[in-house]
Amino acid sequence: MKISITPLALALLATGLVSANAARAAEFDPNQHIGGDWGGWRSDLANDGVQFKLGHFSQTAHNTSGGDSHETAYADQFFLGGYFDLDKLWGWRGAEFKVEITNRNGELINNKANIPTLLQSQQIYGRGTVTRLTQFSLTQRLFDDHLSIKAGRLYPDADFFALSCNFQHLTFCSGGSSNNISSSWYGSPLSAWGGVVSFTPDHQWFFKVGGYDTNPETLSKNQGLKLGTSGDDSGTLMAAEVEFKPDYGNGIDGDYKIGATRNSSNRTRVYDVTGLPTSLTDNAAVVQNTDNAFYFNFEQQVTSNGAGGGLRLFASMIRADQDVATVGEVLAVGGFWKGFLPSRPDDRIGLAFGRNAVSDKLTDAQRLYDRTLPAGATPIGVQHYEYPIELNYNIAAYRGIEIMPSIQYIRHPGGYADADSATILGLQVSLDF
Repeated sequence: MKISITPLALALLATGLVSANAARAAEFDPNQHIGGDWGGWRSDLANDGVQFKLGHFSQTAHNTSGGDSHETAYADQFFLGGYFDLDKLWGWRGAEFKVEITNRNGELINNKANIPTLLQSQQIYGRGTVTRLTQFSLTQRLFDDHLSIKAGRLYPDADFFALSCNFQHLTFCSGGSSNNISSSWYGSPLSAWGGVVSFTPDHQWFFKVGGYDTNPETLSKNQGLKLGTSGDDSGTLMAAEVEFKPDYGNGIDGDYKIGATRNSSNRTRVYDVTGLPTSLTDNAAVVQNTDNAFYFNFEQQVTSNGAGGGLRLFASMIRADQDVATVGEVLAVGGFWKGFLPSRPDDRIGLAFGRNAVSDKLTDAQRLYDRTLPAGATPIGVQHYEYPIELNYNIAAYRGIEIMPSIQYIRHPGGYADADSATILGLQVSLDF
């Protein structure tokens, strides 16, 4: 079935837009938006159950070392999102509706300068230069918000493996690095038909389970703003997660998540029937009908200045299915400090270290390939680990405007020990209208 959103429907939806990360409607704060309260109109809408957000997010990158040449690349995203509190609007208690539309454009420095990284240096880039329906969902909360049921077109990183993203490199942004959990994990700006059930006994512990359609047509640029997805369904991605959110008072809190996924789609292994890399031979490929992954994502506030600032540390890991994933593991640790300079209480400094690993099975297949080469043949490079580091400083320039210069250093790009290290200067600009 093919269903598209008409321009009239889009116009109606655009009257109530909200942030992509808002779980529920919060009190409208005009100090977070360039346009303020629009003469009180936005506050009135929020009181009536309608909030909206229009944003623009861009990342520029320039490599001063690494790659074939010095290049500059620019990528950006326009975001239109909406939130409707159906209790306030229609008296439908505990219900909310979300719609989100995303448009991405631009280039990737890793491609433009030919830097063979495993994960990209501009996390906003990806999924094609096209406008997409990123979310179209209905949530119903029951039993004093202890049980939540959400269904519609969803992206899994809204509910699973979802924590802060305060860096430009993809390794340190869970919304993008989560795509390496499975090739059928259709993260933002994509969306797929699915549902999520969440149960919380005390609003500190959360138990979640979700399922998502893995139709590969979701990746097509032709999907665009369609509600339905053409083609036959190929399987289901199931996700389960346990989350613990302790609050110790005085601004000291944490967020700890452990999860696992299982994908029922057919996947081709990275090695063929002889144990050699599938991409390098004409031998028969090996197909398996499931893949599994494990992850954790931790955050902890360490210090607090009593005004929403202080030092927050994080650590995350993705362990993908080694038989089918090219990137078998993504590991990140770091922290960010809001109000690092007392004279700039809304600014933030961040530092993070990562290790991205090629699948163990692919590395073994590459070694075998080199050992069995005919005399005089050229061996391939064997991939292991790449190590990205990022230091940035986010400037709260004006209400709704943030500017973040950064520097990235990537050792062993692509996991190749003999690859030149890359140094990349970045500039991220976030506009919230």
